[in-house]
Amino acid sequence: MKEKWRQLRADLLLLLVTLIWGSTFVMVKDATASYPIFPFLTLRFGLATLALLLIGWRRLPSLGWKGVGAGVLIGLFLFSGYALQTFGLRYTSASKAGFITGLSVAIVPVLSTLLLRRRPTRGQVLNLNKKSAGVRNLPAGELLGVCLATVGLALLTLDHDRSVVWGDLLVLGCALSFALHIVAVSAFAPRMDPLALTIVQVATVTLASGGISLFTDYPWPQPTPSTWLAAGFTGILATAAAFYAQTAMQRFTTPTHTALIFAGEPVFAALFGILLAGDVMTARGLAGGILIIMGTVVSEIRWSERTATIISRFLSPHYVAVPLLLVLALGDSTPWARGLLWAVGIGLLSVAAPLLILKRELRRGGISDWHISDRKERLQPIPVLLSLVVAVAPLVLLITFHGPRLMIVGAVSALTLILFNLVITFGWKISQHVSGIAASATLITATLGIGAAPVLLLIPLVAWARVRVGAHTVMQTVAGGVAGTTITLAALRFCRVV
Repeated sequence: MKEKWRQLRADLLLLLVTLIWGSTFVMVKDATASYPIFPFLTLRFGLATLALLLIGWRRLPSLGWKGVGAGVLIGLFLFSGYALQTFGLRYTSASKAGFITGLSVAIVPVLSTLLLRRRPTRGQVLNLNKKSAGVRNLPAGELLGVCLATVGLALLTLDHDRSVVWGDLLVLGCALSFALHIVAVSAFAPRMDPLALTIVQVATVTLASGGISLFTDYPWPQPTPSTWLAAGFTGILATAAAFYAQTAMQRFTTPTHTALIFAGEPVFAALFGILLAGDVMTARGLAGGILIIMGTVVSEIRWSERTATIISRFLSPHYVAVPLLLVLALGDSTPWARGLLWAVGIGLLSVAAPLLILKRELRRGGISDWHISDRKERLQPIPVLLSLVVAVAPLVLLITFHGPRLMIVGAVSALTLILFNLVITFGWKISQHVSGIAASATLITATLGIGAAPVLLLIPLVAWARVRVGAHTVMQTVAGGVAGTTITLAALRFCRVV
């Protein structure tokens, strides 16, 4: 338990570091627009070195020559990342550079496996259904988190240019360098004084940047007050404090966790760009940011049977129907007050009333669980009549009194899906739970646009939970997901919404 809280504290501090780095993008962009990059890096890291030396110079001898060598190596990885990114930006677009740099989140687990021998076992990654004493299931969560974050980075940073140019390869070297920096800190920080190690790596970047500056056209132009302000802020807060926090905290977390947290940097950069520079966030960028955040959160989850039970209980169609109704009602051209009244009325009719009836049936033993997992129970008169009334009554009311068009589409989709499930139930069983979630997620995404696309991840999440708790087989959940998505898309097409 102590280790768990220590890692959580480390992850939170690394998230704060990521926020600080994201907040400096606007400032650094303005500063380097009128001042060369490598001289600026020299100022920034030079001020950081002085600040760190003031509080930690007495701790340098504790490193020894091996520690100094480790700090220099870490610093060279960091400097090469900045240098390759700078040169790469001359030959590629900023959007592609942002995405390729973010690929370090996918490179870190590979390097960690190859260089640190931190390879998760087969059971940890692939077999989520088996419990293992004393072994955490984080590697599986980290693997899923890396996938989500990488897709999110693509949505957030990439534009329509997919060609490969020389600059892309340089920036890919930058991503590799930043990944090596994270892995190297994880390798050396636990055995050395973190402050002394930070001083050496930051001083190395200062000397390397200063050396490169000598070969530029204008090696040492006179800094303006705004340049000094930017160099001072980024040097003290975003370099000295941030890299010391990273070096100190990475002792208590994994390299992959660190990379996932740092993947949030472009999210914070976009947020501060909107707040401070008037940038506009597109729906595509919003979806990417959500996926990056979800990737980080997913990596923190312990994928156990208890987690599956919670997901299965609270991400049921009954509860998801509430936000779905609000989205369908308020996403229509109907005035919001009228739409809200429709959402409340249909919610009482198709959600609240059925739940009360199911609760009564559950108490008297008519059904064995909330989701009516047993195939025979689904064919009993009360569940059949209840499911038909839940779909038919709202549809009749919506058509008769000209309700919101999107809600009519939802009612058509629900009725078709219920009829399909009833027919299938005579010979087989699919997961009605997953089919309902799939239908809801598809409707929300179709209504709100690509910015809501991460909602579709509820489908595999709920499917995993239903299999994990033993309610359905993998094939039954897959069939439920396909049925819910396909029928909803057909309803949207039939009603000419998509």
